[in-house]
Amino acid sequence: MTVAQTEPAADGEKWEAGRPLWVFGYGSIIYRVDFPVEDQVFGFIRGRKRAFLQDSHDHRGTEAAPGRVCTLIPHREWNAMFPADRANPRRDVCWGVAYKVAAGKEQTVKRHLDYREKDGYTEDFVDVYTQPGKPPVLRQVLVYVGVSSNPSFAGPSSLEDTARIIARAAGPSGTNREYLFHLCEALRARRADALEPYLAKLEALVKQLV
Repeated sequence: MTVAQTEPAADGEKWEAGRPLWVFGYGSIIYRVDFPVEDQVFGFIRGRKRAFLQDSHDHRGTEAAPGRVCTLIPHREWNAMFPADRANPRRDVCWGVAYKVAAGKEQTVKRHLDYREKDGYTEDFVDVYTQPGKPPVLRQVLVYVGVSSNPSFAGPSSLEDTARIIARAAGPSGTNREYLFHLCEALRARRADALEPYLAKLEALVKQLV
């Protein structure tokens, strides 16, 4: 794994053809990379929590029985939704993998990812870090996020309710529990503390149910 700087876009600028394309995966993209890559960086982003608060109608569930998949919740929104479990800006980072798309394949991969993430996800850009207290190693990396205003956002949900949905849901891409279990396994394999307590608790609850 090579840590490499990417040519940053200006703040708020969308990715454009001709630039290197880096994509940050925090859910299934971590373990199911179905596009060509030439580099990767395992690191974390700040200011957001990973949560299973996005309904899945086309991958891990159906229109009649949606599954639950990950999105990223800004700390301020998390604290409003879950005041009893407030985010800690120092502790609550989100680990994932930034993949550099193979040169010459950027536009094709971008179209593919736009389709793969079509169920409520929109583009955002994040800085990726590998060490606390150090500057980011990658800036303005593309990430797909289900924001709280998108039509597939499930809204606040207890871990118990979320676990029950994940335990029973399935869709064209497989069972919902496989999504959760593969994600947890992939994070553990990369770094012991990359699996946040939220995911570990959810994994345990789902395993009890299945």
